[in-house]
Amino acid sequence: MVSNPSYSKSNFDQKDSFDPSGKNKNRSATKFRKILLLIIAVTVHNIPEGLAVGVGFGAVGKTKSSTFQNARNLALGIGIQNFPEGLAVSLPLYASGYSYWKSFWYGQLSGMVEPIAGILGTLAVGMAQTILPYALSFAAGAMFYVVFDNIIPEAASYGNGKLSTWSCMIGFIVMMSLDVGLG
Repeated sequence: MVSNPSYSKSNFDQKDSFDPSGKNKNRSATKFRKILLLIIAVTVHNIPEGLAVGVGFGAVGKTKSSTFQNARNLALGIGIQNFPEGLAVSLPLYASGYSYWKSFWYGQLSGMVEPIAGILGTLAVGMAQTILPYALSFAAGAMFYVVFDNIIPEAASYGNGKLSTWSCMIGFIVMMSLDVGLG
């Protein structure tokens, strides 16, 4: 019996489950490695973000520009962009067969390093302020690498290349607008 791909969770899963030629034996292992790379990149990326928020709040009152409003705006901007990061972890896990709640949990877990890093950032304001630009550059580079080397080509191989590219560009414009608009 041949199943209709529209009835399966995704065409990606359908291609993994039916392979009469045997050429794609390692496809699920490769898929898991890509998802694991994404989870690690998002988790590592959240460490300097947490440091940034912690430093922002820890430095309130130390300089003229270190205000509670600026720290709040930084936390708000980082918080907004954490939603798609959580989805970037949860959706591939769900599509690969993890349950809804387990996928959601791993998406949340990937962001749990951020408040821990925030506390460390608040405690180590002096040191973190000098390291922060380099840490944020590293985090941005890690995410750009994962997005442009893995996610967009993967989306393109399933016919969603333009959508993923445009989504990245729109997301970048929104975050830059928030950065300029919020100061």
